[in-house]
Amino acid sequence: MSLSLHEVARVIGDQPLFTHVTLSVAPGERLALIGENGSGKSTLLRVMAGLEPPDDGTVRREGHVALLEQLNADLHGTLQDVALPPELRRAADDLGRATAALPGRAAGTLERFTAAEERYRALGGYEAAARTARVLAALHLDPDGDPARLSGGQVRRLMLARLLLTPADTYLLDEPTNHLDASSTAWLEAWVRASPKTFVIASHDRAFLDAVSTRTAELERGTLSVYPGGYSEAMTVKAEMWAAAERQYREGKRQRAALEAEAHRRQSKARSAGTHNARRAGDGDKLLAKGRTQNAQNVNASRARALEQRIERLEPVPKPYDDHRTLNFDLPPVPPGPSDVLRIHALRVERASHRVIRDLDLHVRRGERWALLGANGAGKSTLLSVIRGDLPYRGELHLGHGVRVAWTGQQHEELNGLETVRDALLDANPNLTHHQVFELAARSGLTGGPGQPLSSLSGGELTRLGLARLKVTTAHLLLLDEPTNHLDVRAIEALEALLLHFPGAVILASHDRRLVQRVTTRHLTLNAEPLP
Repeated sequence: MSLSLHEVARVIGDQPLFTHVTLSVAPGERLALIGENGSGKSTLLRVMAGLEPPDDGTVRREGHVALLEQLNADLHGTLQDVALPPELRRAADDLGRATAALPGRAAGTLERFTAAEERYRALGGYEAAARTARVLAALHLDPDGDPARLSGGQVRRLMLARLLLTPADTYLLDEPTNHLDASSTAWLEAWVRASPKTFVIASHDRAFLDAVSTRTAELERGTLSVYPGGYSEAMTVKAEMWAAAERQYREGKRQRAALEAEAHRRQSKARSAGTHNARRAGDGDKLLAKGRTQNAQNVNASRARALEQRIERLEPVPKPYDDHRTLNFDLPPVPPGPSDVLRIHALRVERASHRVIRDLDLHVRRGERWALLGANGAGKSTLLSVIRGDLPYRGELHLGHGVRVAWTGQQHEELNGLETVRDALLDANPNLTHHQVFELAARSGLTGGPGQPLSSLSGGELTRLGLARLKVTTAHLLLLDEPTNHLDVRAIEALEALLLHFPGAVILASHDRRLVQRVTTRHLTLNAEPLP
């Protein structure tokens, strides 16, 4: 086994995060790790890597295990320098010093050079430059770029590049497709599938998991369950197992209820038989009638006791967990708004040295759901900002009469200027009643109630609040910029259902291929170009 866990537990504070986790990962296997935000996936990966000790149980590793980690803030040089694995950089430094010492011919110089050169060769040092350049190019990173000038998304891609360039037997990938566009995701998909190494991949990207994983492990309510196949196959198996468990639970309840009813009937007959009325029998039959009564009482009491013992021996069938956390509200219908939601003609946007959008024409009608496609930096977020009125432009842009716009940013920017959960919900729908605001907050899992400050919400709570806002919005046009960022699979599927039933128009920029495939009806591909 490349990796095995036996009865592993991790406790945060006084609360168990997960317990009794037992798992074996075979060499060459690609295991998907799924679960809600906060379920403990990242912590479990760190335990697998040996970066955190388990509070109970054992972890065994064969060979080298590599986990995506944060970059050190003091790294210098080009992106190609930073992307090189630390072990290889140390080997290159050792070889450089050994080479520099050769002319001196001091004792042991040649031996040190030979050892340093052999270690550098074994780590793939002579092929490292070309390999690093290929990986960085596939992730749209300039090998000669300055790490200090990278955006957050570019830093994440650089971290992924360094991990992939690290020699290892087992790779632990935590959300590897975050901040990757379609072409980079396709490249990573092919890289993982072609590699003979072992992978454990924690991800919410369903299409990616379906393409690369051979088994799926779900961390749910502190326990780990393993299913065959990628995400879709695993969820089908899980649903079938749940249905079978539900049938078994209902049959167990029916059987217990039938036995309890029969035991009750026997007990009642035994009590009735024990009430002997001597006046109802003649003088010659009194002794015989009393004997029959006593016998009936004994038989029914004995049968009742036997049934009770049988009930006690019945193995209790646990009720399968059914997650009822949904957001369903009876709210007044929102007027549909005009058929023509948005018209754009000859739109041009220039930023820095790039013409981000050039001569764009777009007509969005009610009921249409548009996907903005293109590589990172192609102008998707820019177009959404222009439609919101946050950026200057040339050309024509007209919203339909009375069209109200709601939007979500990649980092919850739409909540800027709002202070509490109540403010955020009423901003989405001013017609919400006091009771509906409380109900929305409760059903969204916001335990602090409507008065809770937004600054105190976790990332998962902000995500649930965002879904609640979309659920009750009075807008006719939704502008969504990477709406699946920070969402777990369950929340993504809730977002899908919400968008499919939204009566207005939607324009979204997303790298989530499954969301785009299932939800959108029209596509627009953008491609920024340098100014002449």
